Amino acid sequence: MRLARIRGYVTSTVKHPSLERCRLLIAQPVDLEDKPDGSPQIVLDPHGAGIHQKVLICSDGSWVREYLENPRSPTRWWVMGIVDPAPAKAS
Repeated sequence: MRLARIRGYVTSTVKHPSLERCRLLIAQPVDLEDKPDGSPQIVLDPHGAGIHQKVLICSDGSWVREYLENPRSPTRWWVMGIVDPAPAKAS
């Protein structure tokens, strides 16, 4: 499980049949100080994350294949959840 920021959407004219109706995003892993930490990943998004949102991503490919009902899907990374922003401090 990694913390990441959504950087963009993936557009494809041809993709694996298991991904036909799936939303794919580009997620940049970040450290606790919100600095890039590793290579960007293409992730399946079942939650509706938006651009620049902080998310938790997971590389449990078996969950994704079960979710897609396709044991041969090439997908590995997925958005596990959207991180709520810290509440504003009262002045």
